[in-house]
Amino acid sequence: MPCVQPGEQVILEVEDLSHSGEGVGRWQGQVVFVPLAVPGDRVRATVVEVRKKYLRARLEEVLLPGPARCRPRCPSFARCGGCHVQHLPYDYQLQYKAKLVRDSLERIGKLTGVKVLPVLGMDNPWHYRNKVRFHVAHRAGRLALGLYAPGSHVLGHWMARDAVCHIVDGELNNLALMIECLLNKYRESLLDGSKTLLSYVTLRKAVATGETMVVLATTKDRWPRQEELAGELARIGRVTTVVQQTAVLPDREVDVGHTRTLYGKGYITDRLGDLVFRLSATSFYQVNPVQTRVLYEKVREYAGLTGLERVMDAYCGVGTIALFLARQAREVLGVEVSPRAVADARQNARLNNLNNVSFVRGAVEKLLPRLFDRGGGPDVLVLDPPRRGCHRSVLEALARCPVPRVVYVSCDPGTLARDLGFLAGHGYRVVEVQPVDMFPQTHHVECVCLLEQANVDLEEE
Repeated sequence: MPCVQPGEQVILEVEDLSHSGEGVGRWQGQVVFVPLAVPGDRVRATVVEVRKKYLRARLEEVLLPGPARCRPRCPSFARCGGCHVQHLPYDYQLQYKAKLVRDSLERIGKLTGVKVLPVLGMDNPWHYRNKVRFHVAHRAGRLALGLYAPGSHVLGHWMARDAVCHIVDGELNNLALMIECLLNKYRESLLDGSKTLLSYVTLRKAVATGETMVVLATTKDRWPRQEELAGELARIGRVTTVVQQTAVLPDREVDVGHTRTLYGKGYITDRLGDLVFRLSATSFYQVNPVQTRVLYEKVREYAGLTGLERVMDAYCGVGTIALFLARQAREVLGVEVSPRAVADARQNARLNNLNNVSFVRGAVEKLLPRLFDRGGGPDVLVLDPPRRGCHRSVLEALARCPVPRVVYVSCDPGTLARDLGFLAGHGYRVVEVQPVDMFPQTHHVECVCLLEQANVDLEEE
């Protein structure tokens, strides 16, 4: 192992990108991860971490830029954790994400020869987010809204200084600036000594209707002039509701603490195609409205519905995929652990007059094996788990009671590859994987994967 200590500088050629968008090079045979470096760069970097199998270094200077490097649109890119690959042209980002999926399938899932289609990207990969969480900091005598620097609780992007986040919807950017000014009008009532009572402000916009929600995450249930602040928030932009979340712990989100409505209905209503969705402060809903439609159309294509199938949507959230498939299915069952999400899903089914959809509350890893063991397996199963992937008991239930067609939606290529590797060894064939770029300018990539029983030719059914 090379003898190098933290604080020493090294010069190296960057050869690749890691799964998190860091540059990867070698110095005296040792792998070195360098954030903000790109393939083809020759860089000078300071070692900040020494491990047995790798080094981590801080980029100091690009001595010779690689052909893939471009100028980031955002001047705060290097110090903000909101984006990871804005210094790469968009077509290169798409190639990187396709390679990331292929490499994960081969390295983690031990799957070779899987058909990975080109990534479905955006015509305009900017200002796509319809939801953003801005952290609140007490800075230079003012309350500031912004995004944390990578691996820290320090603002790397500050709305008052930077004025815009280039991946956030334009109206939400303008709203954030107005909210920051308003928070400072009420600054004294929002401070507890030197600390702010606000942990973060979440903005969510229903693009189809224009309705906008402001969520104030606080460390106390009440504070002075609370109603006055909520009233003024409701008069700016197109804000239709203001909600307060009292977090159990700072920076915790969804399904924790207490939620109450300070102004309006407590929810906003959006449309996806001909469907209507009611979204509360804790509802999970995809943040890229353009690509959400692309993603769900691919799910529906892979589901191959004829109107006769029983469909199960595991990890169904507020029922978006379940309802999107309902009109082409005989019946759909959604399974979700969050009681708030199930309540929203049932309400969404009523709003859309869909009577062939039902939702049950419970952990997928507990309910799915029980349903399968009772002979309640579906014709088509949609898996859309959180980033950690499927629980082992879910995969084992699929191995015991095979489903003819499985559509797996994943936001993490690593856990997707792990789960596909298990299923491929237990009676399933991975037909193809379609990556979808839900998060341009970041290292994240969504995938939709079609699996079928290895001994069934679904094309000839």
